[in-house]
Amino acid sequence: MKRQIALLSLLLIVTSTIISCKKDTTSLKAQMMGRWQLNRIVTTGYTADATLKDPTKINGDVTYGKTSDYVDYKSNNDDQVEISLSGNRTIGTYQIIYSDQFTMELNDGNNFCMVNSLTGSQFQFTATINNRIKKVYYLSR
Repeated sequence: MKRQIALLSLLLIVTSTIISCKKDTTSLKAQMMGRWQLNRIVTTGYTADATLKDPTKINGDVTYGKTSDYVDYKSNNDDQVEISLSGNRTIGTYQIIYSDQFTMELNDGNNFCMVNSLTGSQFQFTATINNRIKKVYYLSR
């Protein structure tokens, strides 16, 4: 009888360990995680005055695609995001809100992001800044 209880206990421990150690592959955060190559950003909403004062604030379609242009969602506990555009790196934070929405706090302000599409190799989302400026990001792996 003691042997049966010991075997049953061992089986229960092994089973619970296997079940509890499944990797999360379905949540938005799990799908976003890692480095994505930045292919292009389509920006709208900057005023003429803003574009004159700061030449980095441009409306239109900017194509990237160099290996140095990327967005990297870090897997650390700080939920950091690193964006590299033409060699200029920006580090901020991101936070998941819902299964298709997240925010990124970057040097241009708080970006409210809505996922347009997300697969294993393609990621497209629209970031809205100050309810006025919209940036559509096109990423790939």
